[in-house]
Amino acid sequence: MITTQLLRPESIVVVGASNNVHKPGGAILKNLINGGYQGELRAVNPKEKEVQGVPAFADVKELPDTDLAVLAVPAVMCPDIVETLAGTKQTRAFIILSAGFGEETHEGALLEERILETANKYGASLIGPNCIGLMNTWHHSVFSQPIPNLNMKGVDL
Repeated sequence: MITTQLLRPESIVVVGASNNVHKPGGAILKNLINGGYQGELRAVNPKEKEVQGVPAFADVKELPDTDLAVLAVPAVMCPDIVETLAGTKQTRAFIILSAGFGEETHEGALLEERILETANKYGASLIGPNCIGLMNTWHHSVFSQPIPNLNMKGVDL
């Protein structure tokens, strides 16, 4: 199931956002800003009050309700973050960029299973883990460069 929160989110949080645009969390935030995202943009970074001009929260527990969360943090942190956001912040769409899941170890596969169980429990959409993100005409939640111009009349791959 792909939710509206994934395709046309009114609010996006980048967990692991950075002022360093060479890191995935920094590149994602930069692409969202430069792509003209029109919704509410938030960042989670425990060391900053603002990241690339976007208000930053020290912890996901401090966030207001948020439609889509993009995670660029170590794999071991992801299951608890997904549970917190889905369970208390009404987040119903997740893009997990992080690596270190089932593609690497048995322990990573267990982390991935916990995320899937949480997503299923709350009816949330999930892209990832270990991916470059999602890009459409509404938002550029990817960390790759350059961002192409998408054709509104067709499908781009």
